[in-house]
Amino acid sequence: MKKPSWHELRSSREAAAVCALAFAAACTGALGDPVDDAGGSTAGGDGPSTGSAMGSDPPPFQPAAGMLRRLTRTQFRNAVRDVFGVEVNTDALDADSWNGNFAVIGAATVVTSERGVEQYHTAIESAVDAVFADSAKRDQFIGCTPSGAQDDACVRGFLQAQGLRAWRRPLETAEVDRLAAVASEAAAALGSAVEGVRWATVALFSSPNFLYRPELGAPSADGSLRLTGYEMASRLAFLLWNSLPDRTLLDEAASGTLDTTEGVRAAATRMLDAPAGREAVGAFAEEYMRLDRIGTQAKDVELFPEYDAALRAAMVRDMRDTWQVLAFDDEASALELFSTTKVVVNTELAQLYGLDTTGLSSSTFEVRSLPADGPRVGILGKAGFLSQFANQKEGSPTLRGKFMRDALMCTPVPPPPGDIALELPEPPADRPLTKRQRLEAHRTAPACAGCHGFMDPLGLPLETFDAIGRYRTTDHGLPIDSSGDFNGEPVADARELGMTVSASDEVARCLVRKYYAYAAGHEERKVDGSVLNTLAASFEASGFKLRELVLDVVTSEAFSSVGPQP
Repeated sequence: MKKPSWHELRSSREAAAVCALAFAAACTGALGDPVDDAGGSTAGGDGPSTGSAMGSDPPPFQPAAGMLRRLTRTQFRNAVRDVFGVEVNTDALDADSWNGNFAVIGAATVVTSERGVEQYHTAIESAVDAVFADSAKRDQFIGCTPSGAQDDACVRGFLQAQGLRAWRRPLETAEVDRLAAVASEAAAALGSAVEGVRWATVALFSSPNFLYRPELGAPSADGSLRLTGYEMASRLAFLLWNSLPDRTLLDEAASGTLDTTEGVRAAATRMLDAPAGREAVGAFAEEYMRLDRIGTQAKDVELFPEYDAALRAAMVRDMRDTWQVLAFDDEASALELFSTTKVVVNTELAQLYGLDTTGLSSSTFEVRSLPADGPRVGILGKAGFLSQFANQKEGSPTLRGKFMRDALMCTPVPPPPGDIALELPEPPADRPLTKRQRLEAHRTAPACAGCHGFMDPLGLPLETFDAIGRYRTTDHGLPIDSSGDFNGEPVADARELGMTVSASDEVARCLVRKYYAYAAGHEERKVDGSVLNTLAASFEASGFKLRELVLDVVTSEAFSSVGPQP
């Protein structure tokens, strides 16, 4: 077979790329256009609730409207990795939208830019190229020998098999025909049947059917809208594995197994037992704790020269892995997240925590335990939390307290008035003040006192940790007063704060609300109250086990039912 010249190859590659994008745009609408079905993310009952939907007499449950969700950056990366064995740089992709403080909620309303279309296509083309550049990997990936003809049984079988996983449903005959035409035309232009399959693969994974997840439902026997078997398979996979469903799950969708509560629970149990099942908790922790912000957090390099990209990555892993260790290895109460002494460290993070580094390296992580009587406990004592809610030079009791109010206690703090100065004035050089003293002066302003009184007492016990989470006993040479309170209960320091939080029913109920919003993909509504009450009761009965909460959520009516489009 004659090898095309460079000019012929470039020209034909560009033509095939245009063909692939044209095919993708024709499937379900151009990626660059707003997705109409994604609007009204909380339709179906009342809109988002600013207070708790939980109570003694909530309104009847109503399912939220069906959604069309774009894959988050992490989901896209994991899906490409699982199919092609290639890691994608997600920083080069369109950013996630963080509606309701979760990327999975924002995925229903995010709009993909024209530049984003190119970025997704480039990422897919690079992943496909990596497979097809290795003849052994390519032959294994295709699984047969293509001929280049449009009716080639090899190509059509390949497209049907790959399409089932990529689009999370069987392809229709017309869809296979269009993809086979891409393969045939590219094969003719490039003089290579293999090249034809390559461009058909690019088209398959550049399609909105890969990038977007429909959860629109279909009428059930009683007339209500329920997720189809394939929609349920997709929803389970992206919640529990943060990636595509496997063949077993797709087979269960086809057989009707996922149409029953028992079938969903059995499938979810199998998925949680798989190595990838740790994603069910790890991915939630990453979004819930907004660990994505750690990687871009800047610090004063003169004060914190050790705060490099490797240390920031270790901070993320410590936070995420501790959630997974407690949920899967220890099967402990979720409230132990706030009192545990367990950390997951490499050399750099162990040094920051003052631990022995024997057996560790920059790339070697181990689960270790902090001193039982030490000042640092739980996820609120981890460097990943403390450094995130800080500025470049010092920690911020206000930011730390605000996060605790919003995320741990489900009592959002309103933004400050627009005419309020947010910066604390610097004290004179000859009269140093601690952060507490500076905040107390700030709170003398009536417009500031209310909100700061709501946040600062929660964050002040953490003042014994600096802007990167190192332990300290002085601030500007002055002794630190680490006293504060949690919901009116006095706490002496960070350790006592963690222990108090770990005994809080309010925190347990808030965790249920946050996980439910994450799993359901929409902000909490008043009509979710009955579901949340049931989940909270079963969560407490389980001993606050995260794994049991996951199973209860995915088998709830709210997870499998949807409302009509607005």
